[in-house]
Amino acid sequence: MPPQPAYILHSRPFRDSSLILELLTPDYGRIACIAKGARRDKQRRQRALQPFTPLLVTLLGRHDLKTLGPLENAGQPLWLKGRAVYAGLYANELLVRLMPEGESLVSVFAAYQVLLQQLAELSGDSSEELEPPLRLFELHLLQALGSCPELDYCAIEGAVIRPDRVYRLTQEEGFIPVVIPPGQTPRGADFGGGQLLQVAQWLAEGAQCARGEGGRGHPLADAKRLTRLLLGPLLGHRPLKSRELFRQVYSAD
Repeated sequence: MPPQPAYILHSRPFRDSSLILELLTPDYGRIACIAKGARRDKQRRQRALQPFTPLLVTLLGRHDLKTLGPLENAGQPLWLKGRAVYAGLYANELLVRLMPEGESLVSVFAAYQVLLQQLAELSGDSSEELEPPLRLFELHLLQALGSCPELDYCAIEGAVIRPDRVYRLTQEEGFIPVVIPPGQTPRGADFGGGQLLQVAQWLAEGAQCARGEGGRGHPLADAKRLTRLLLGPLLGHRPLKSRELFRQVYSAD
């Protein structure tokens, strides 16, 4: 394999002195490799094998589990602060849990880079400031995995989403039109067409509004409700370790 840009998503000990790394790359998606002797060489090699650091790696071998060859930094490490560290760990865990191994998803690699850049600009003092970049990343990931229906199109009707109608999210058919009692606010798996169109526009604008506040009229709350509905079946009942760790550290706040 030629040298490849990469980020480390996860590492675990292997045998006496090595590590097994889960990498995110543009050409090979999520891929595992062995970093031989990495736990022994703490002064140099292990220090380079940190999360959120852009790397250029060479992977050796013909087997599914590659061996990490020469590597170098491909840029300055992104220093995440406070709560932003746990947001980065959450994104890493999502990728390890959901991305198929060995499948190139260049758009996910690009969205991950944008996420890290946005998180690095945050103070890390507030959980609210994490919400916009994380929701955008989740939506980009779900779209790339084919697990998010089109937000501005109703497949069952073969027509664009109408802002004056209500649609229910289903696993089989995506968004389907439904009728709810007059005056009732869409909730649960029901979304107003206008809400879906706002989320679609927000996602299309992406980084330009990732720092925006989630106040009244902002689609952030609808985007969070949508991603929770879509991620739930994919993640199953096994809790996310990064989310549990975040709660342990900041439960007293």
